[in-house]
Amino acid sequence: MPKPLRVKIFMDAKASVIEGQVNAWLDDLGSATIIKMETVVAAAAGKPNEGTYPCIVVTVWFEPVASS
Repeated sequence: MPKPLRVKIFMDAKASVIEGQVNAWLDDLGSATIIKMETVVAAAAGKPNEGTYPCIVVTVWFEPVASS
């Protein structure tokens, strides 16, 4: 039976922040098989009745490597 995929989502308004988050996550993860990555830019609002700002969302589907 295949292992279920795991999903990790990163979100911020700045690409450099997401880059740092992804790199730190990969360092902590150690080893995994990345199945798919998807990047979307969407409008987000911090609070109701406030204007929106662009928000970058990166979704990673992965399988952790089983430790021996």
